[in-house]
Amino acid sequence: MPGDLERELCFADGHRTISVIKVETDAGTYGLGETYTGVFAPEAVRELVAQFEIELLGRDPAEVADLHELLRVACYYWGRFGMSASVVGGIEMALWDLRGKTLGVPVHELIGGRVHDRIPVYASGGNNKPFPELREELETFVRAGYRAVKIRINFLTPEEIVEKVAFCREVLGRSVGLAVDAVQGVARRPWSTVEALDVIRSIEPFHPLWIEEPCEVTDYASFAEVRSKTKVTVAGGETVTNWVEARAYVEAGAVDLFQPDAAIIGGLTAFRRVADYCAAHGVDVAVHTWAGGVGIMGNYHAAFASQNCLFLELPNNPYPLREEFQVEPLRIVDGAIVAPTAPGLGVVLPDDVEVRYPYRPGSFYRVLGHPKGEAR
Repeated sequence: MPGDLERELCFADGHRTISVIKVETDAGTYGLGETYTGVFAPEAVRELVAQFEIELLGRDPAEVADLHELLRVACYYWGRFGMSASVVGGIEMALWDLRGKTLGVPVHELIGGRVHDRIPVYASGGNNKPFPELREELETFVRAGYRAVKIRINFLTPEEIVEKVAFCREVLGRSVGLAVDAVQGVARRPWSTVEALDVIRSIEPFHPLWIEEPCEVTDYASFAEVRSKTKVTVAGGETVTNWVEARAYVEAGAVDLFQPDAAIIGGLTAFRRVADYCAAHGVDVAVHTWAGGVGIMGNYHAAFASQNCLFLELPNNPYPLREEFQVEPLRIVDGAIVAPTAPGLGVVLPDDVEVRYPYRPGSFYRVLGHPKGEAR
């Protein structure tokens, strides 16, 4: 792999941030939620939460649906999409966690009921790096029991894409699924439909589970055209923050596999609504999540209550703020995550977590720019 392709995305100061939202009652009980927006704009999240707090003080936390609607209306004129919707979803996630802990039941039982005992999980990684390092990463996934892996192919030339996918297939063998993410949401010049189809056809011999974001993420028509001209599963939707955006994907016939993220799309109820809508239109779902431990568990509870959820994503970057919040470690059995059983989301706020992992002002995720290997 060319050296200038090793790192395409990073954080302003090299540190990853999360925004965990705590909703606490007069009795001292609390629930936790998370918004993925905290990876990109943590200080802005803090200010939004402080504003929404004014609306919630003195209200009954058990009325999750009513409070969610209250917050939706509170930002109706200025925040129906994007960051504010995701922050509202993080607060709703915390309310569900609190409700589940109060009742002593897992949240998936409160948002439709558990419909899976296990859901297949894929290891999410495969960024651009020298092949020896990539081999070591993939072999680690296989040893850990994963039966599917997702890699990134953004910022590569068409020839480099084929080389990378072929290499990964060789390392993984035929028994491990291989999903491919084009990440066109961050491309300076997203592929045309012709370019996307050329790439897809070039990697078809390696049997990809799906091609993710082969087009710019709001170009639903191009998604639909690509989908109509390939038998490879087309996936997308991880950046969607609102029901209207999700519906647009489905109505356009843009995807075979929709990828909601409860920490982005507006909470667990929004995830479930979208999953049910997808099911009614013959579209499956696969969880997207690159949040911390709270956001991951929020997504998994929504997934276990969604009949048409085929896969869970599990990011595999070294990241202690995933495990720190989990009451029980995730269990992978035969390549699948076992349904969580702890009350609420199964998360807790360690007393000293902010001391051991202090926020560093100015930390946020940003695209540094595209190296020479960007596909043209």
